Amino acid sequence: MVPGDDEAIELMLARGTFLVPTLVALQGVIDAAAAGVQIPEASLGKAREVVEIHRDSFRRAVAAGVRVAMGTDSPVAPHGRNLRELALMAEGGMAPADVLVATTLTAAELLGLQDELGTIEPGKRADVVVVSGDPYDFATLDRHIEAVWKDGVEVVGAHAS
Repeated sequence: MVPGDDEAIELMLARGTFLVPTLVALQGVIDAAAAGVQIPEASLGKAREVVEIHRDSFRRAVAAGVRVAMGTDSPVAPHGRNLRELALMAEGGMAPADVLVATTLTAAELLGLQDELGTIEPGKRADVVVVSGDPYDFATLDRHIEAVWKDGVEVVGAHAS
């Protein structure tokens, strides 16, 4: 989407299109360069040029009610650091509870897996992340993960095998 391109938002709403913003991708390029990673100047320049445009586009889509699912395919941000996307989504205008829904239920809906994933209820796979403290403190969430359960088996935590 381009600033002022409200037609794209209207079309997304009319078609029920999901937006997976991947906000961490552009920021990841900028952060990687700042950390000394050799990024081609053209790529770095483009990231700097469009990062605020991308964020504004996301804000407008959220305000309009476009369905947002969390996900990322960022090749620059280190794998496993995608929780940063949650903080960027909140900074972009999503309520913290909506960020968690986008990360769980809406992502499952996008993948067509809402009958087995996305919420905790009987008959669904037991995929659960247990955190200590405030689950809406997205900036430090990665430091507060106590346990991870996948298909009912603890894979991270005190009882993980």
